Amino acid sequence: MDAISYGFASDIKGPNGCGKTEVSCVWASPEGGQKIEIGKHIFCNRAVNMKNIVAVGFDMDYTLAQYKPETFESLAYSGTVKKLVANLGYPNELLDWSFDWTYMVRGLVLDKKRGNILKMDRHKYVKVAYHGFRLLSKDEKVATYGNTLVRDAFDEPDYALIDTLFSLAEAYLFAQLVDFKDNNPEKISEEKE
Repeated sequence: MDAISYGFASDIKGPNGCGKTEVSCVWASPEGGQKIEIGKHIFCNRAVNMKNIVAVGFDMDYTLAQYKPETFESLAYSGTVKKLVANLGYPNELLDWSFDWTYMVRGLVLDKKRGNILKMDRHKYVKVAYHGFRLLSKDEKVATYGNTLVRDAFDEPDYALIDTLFSLAEAYLFAQLVDFKDNNPEKISEEKE
């Protein structure tokens, strides 16, 4: 397995003997570093000449960059809606929808078969359930998910976990689509479910 160097240029010899023109590999491995080809190093600069850059990747777990969730999630949301309309034949009126990035939170579970959004405790007890944006009554919730320790596994393919900040837009869109289908059953065919 190739190690990755997170190092710095230095006049001082590092533990692996790297010198002035090489990058010290202090953090490359628990053993104190090893020589790594220059082409496998990772460099961070404030200014990057994009002339020779072939590909750009995004670190999406906030470790290397801070994101503005309202901007990032809004772009993901609008792009998904456009694809639903252009590529999958959903009604054009979806293009008029908007995204509220403050509405959803991490830790939700989407019940894809029933159109419900669930908030569970650590024992998989469904504490709160919505059908689209409509809060299910306690009786509806218990009738659907029970109130004992014998429950669904809440795993794929019937459920989707909203466990990252980057899943919030899809959870919001899911709720909108459920409400839209309930109010306009003729506009979304069964094969799109």
